[in-house]
Amino acid sequence: MNKFYDMIACEYDQLVDMDDYNKVFPYGSYDDLSDIVLSYLYDNQHIEPFKVLDIGIGTGKLYEKLLPSKYTLTGVDNSERMLEVAKLKYNKATFINHDITKGLPNQIENEKYDYIVVNYLFMHFDKEFTINLINQLTKYLAPFGKLFVGGLFFLDDHKMQIFKEKNKAFLDNYLQLHSYQSIVEKSQEYYEISFMEISSYTGLLIIEKYLENSLHFEDSLVKYKQNTVKWKSNQTQKQRE
Repeated sequence: MNKFYDMIACEYDQLVDMDDYNKVFPYGSYDDLSDIVLSYLYDNQHIEPFKVLDIGIGTGKLYEKLLPSKYTLTGVDNSERMLEVAKLKYNKATFINHDITKGLPNQIENEKYDYIVVNYLFMHFDKEFTINLINQLTKYLAPFGKLFVGGLFFLDDHKMQIFKEKNKAFLDNYLQLHSYQSIVEKSQEYYEISFMEISSYTGLLIIEKYLENSLHFEDSLVKYKQNTVKWKSNQTQKQRE
């Protein structure tokens, strides 16, 4: 996979912009997804710069709209060429070339982050890997921190299956689709997970430690309010499932 992204590193931002402009799969809602994540980062109340960890950061496209003085950034990616492009944009950020299939990098072992971002990464990995990595990443959240997981996510398995059936012609067999439902069913007991359905194939999970819940403005972008659902791990819903 890293060889593919090495090849397209210089054109990656333009390819994403083209998909987004034409509203086509898989990046047809990239800007909408990015704007939601950035709305949380911009509302951060920290006096000091807040800390962001991005797993699968690629070229760092997400952070082009964020003021450098507001945050410190650590980016992890397995494509050396993608990281080279990112370094040209953010010379004060920390970048780690690492294969996450071998675990998280040792460099972050003792760190805590206000925000952890994983966008358009899990489309390359199966459900088991996705859930395991999410569970690992929550351990690196600072108090009241948030984990954003965005990309090819659906509200439930039924919607995901409908999309697959309707779009067999162009779906890449190597791409992995995931549902909020499957994440909830395998989540750990102290999470709260909110989900925003952004398009027919794009969604955003916002994950927090339940006892440190600070998710208070899921209507930050009003147009997504009606497509937002919220689940707490101690509710009877999970017991019924």
